[in-house]
This record gives sequence, C-alpha cells and structure tokens, in this order.
Amino acid sequence: MSIFEWFFERNNPGPTGTVETYHHKLYWPRIWILIAGTAALMAFLFFIYCVPLNHLETFEIGNACLGILFSIAYLVTSYYIYVKPDYNNMGFLGFIDNPFKYTDDVNRFMLFFQALLLPGKIISIPIVNMFSLLFTARKSNN
Repeated sequence: MSIFEWFFERNNPGPTGTVETYHHKLYWPRIWILIAGTAALMAFLFFIYCVPLNHLETFEIGNACLGILFSIAYLVTSYYIYVKPDYNNMGFLGFIDNPFKYTDDVNRFMLFFQALLLPGKIISIPIVNMFSLLFTARKSNN
C-alpha cells in the first residue's frame, strides 16, 4: 500500500467484496446431478492416480498421502468458501491500479482468490450434491 492510498482512503474507504460460507445446492434433474457427480469424481480420482505416476522414481507413500490430503482440503475449502469481490471498484478499466485507493487492490486480490478456487468448485459441487442425492434416496427407501 502506497502513502497515497493510505492518505486518500484512510477515513472513507471504498467498497470491498465479501467472503462467505455457502452450501451449494444444485437444482438440476436427478440424472444430471448423477452424471455431473460421476464425471467430477472420475476426474478427481484420475488426478489422484496420475500425480504420483509422474514422479515414479521418487515416489514415496508419505508424499502421496500428503498430496491426497492437500487435494481434499482444497476441495473442501473451495466448496464452502465463496468469495465475491465488488466489481465496481476494481481500479481503472477493471485491472489497472488506482494509485489513490487501496480497496481496489483488495477487490483484485479477491478476484484472484475466486479464480483460484474455481476448479475446486467445479469438481466439489457436483460430487457433494451427488452423494447428498444418493444418501437421501437411500434413507427414503428404508
């Protein structure tokens, strides 16, 4: 943060986005939830299977377990955390830094964090909704 940003926005900062926890419920037909969930689960398992094969000569079971745990933690984080930046305060033309505001830096960082979590959302949301659908169908059959 530069001295100009601190001086001009010290008393009246601009709007910034929000970070929320959110449970993503898909309102799709059941067959599409099953198809999307199966495809996302297969993509995740393919990723888990292929990552250790790239480093087969240095493969250790501890590193593989650590990679799987970090992948699952990333999916859980990206499922529950919803970052929503304020798109009206992103700097000049949406990407050029405004030297007199620090809140546009915060919003651009939130946009970066939102993009970082997007692949995890694409994988985790269909998987969780598929398991939710399967477990509620199983409970209703009993």
